[in-house]
Amino acid sequence: MKKRIFMRLFLFAGLILAVVSEMNICSTAACTETHKYTLLGMPFGLFGIAFFVTAWIVYELSRFHSIFSNLFLLMVFGASGAEVAFILIQKYEVKQWCPLCLGIASTVYLLAIMISVERIIAIISEFKERKVMFMSLLKKVSIILLVFVIGFLTAYKGAQKSEAEERVPDIFLGNKSSAAEVYIITDWFCPACRLAEQEIEKVVPAIDKRAKIVFVDLAIHAETLNFTPYNLSFLVNEKDKYLELRKALATMTLKTKEPSQEEVQRAAASLGATYKPLSFLALNQSMKFYEGIVRTFKVNSTPTVVVYNTKKKKTVKLVGVKEITEPNILKALDETARAD
Repeated sequence: MKKRIFMRLFLFAGLILAVVSEMNICSTAACTETHKYTLLGMPFGLFGIAFFVTAWIVYELSRFHSIFSNLFLLMVFGASGAEVAFILIQKYEVKQWCPLCLGIASTVYLLAIMISVERIIAIISEFKERKVMFMSLLKKVSIILLVFVIGFLTAYKGAQKSEAEERVPDIFLGNKSSAAEVYIITDWFCPACRLAEQEIEKVVPAIDKRAKIVFVDLAIHAETLNFTPYNLSFLVNEKDKYLELRKALATMTLKTKEPSQEEVQRAAASLGATYKPLSFLALNQSMKFYEGIVRTFKVNSTPTVVVYNTKKKKTVKLVGVKEITEPNILKALDETARAD
C-alpha cells in the first residue's frame, strides 16, 4: 500500500513539474534556454505531461494485469535513459542547469529506484525458492537495458533546438556572430530613457564590431506599444539608418502617443528611408522574443542595458541614466569576456 502511495506521489510530482515547465513560469536563464529545445518536435514540457499522464494510467491498470506492470517498468526505464540524454544536453549544450528539468529527472529516477528495489526483492525471493531461471533473468535485464539505451538515443537524437528563435525577424544590429550581446531596453515614453539616448547613440558605433546589439522595447507606458511595430520595421529593413530613424521616432513621441502610418512614412522619407509594415507573425515572434529577454534578465525598469557573454555565461546589468554610459558599457563588455 505504501509503495503505491509513493509511486502516485512521484507521478504527481513529475506531472506538476512538467505542467509548470510547459507554462514557462520559470524565469531563470537556464529554463529559458531549455525551452528552446523540442523532443521529436514537441516542447519538453508537453512531452513530459504526456509521459506522466500515460505512465499514471498504465500504473493504475497494472493492478489488473501483469502486462501493464511490465509496460510501466519499460516506460520508466526508457524515460530514465532519456533523462541521461537531457542532462548531458544541459551540461554540454545549454551549459546551465534547469531546476525544473532536474526535478523531473529526479522523479523519474525515484520511480526507477522503487521499481528496481521491488523487482530485486522478488528475484531474491525466487532465488531462495529456486523458481528463477538464470537465462530468463538475463533476458529480462537485457530488455530493460535495451529500452534504457533506446530512450537515451531517442532523446539525444530527437532533441532539437526549436526554430522559434530563428523565426524572429533579423532585428539585430552589430556583429551578429559575436559571443558578446548588448541588450538596450527602453520605453518610448520614459523620461530617463530620453536622457540616456545620447549615450546610446555614442556607444552603438563604438561596439557594433565587437557585439551583437539588440534594441528591446519594454512597455512601462502602454503607449510604447504604438511605436514598437515601427521600431521593429526599421530594425529589420533600415539597419544603416536605424539610429537616425530611432531619433525621429523619439521626436514623434513628444507630439503624439499614437502615430499614424502616414506620419511615420513621411518621417522615414525625410531620411531617405521607407517604412515597410511587418507581418503579424513577424511582430508576434519579435514581441515574444522581447518578453523572453525581459524575463531572462529580470528587467523591471527602463532604461536598462544588459551585457551578456554567451560563451562565458557572464552578465552585467546597468540600470538608469547614471550607470548607462559609454565607458561603463565598454567596461562591462571587457568584464563579461574575461576568463574566471
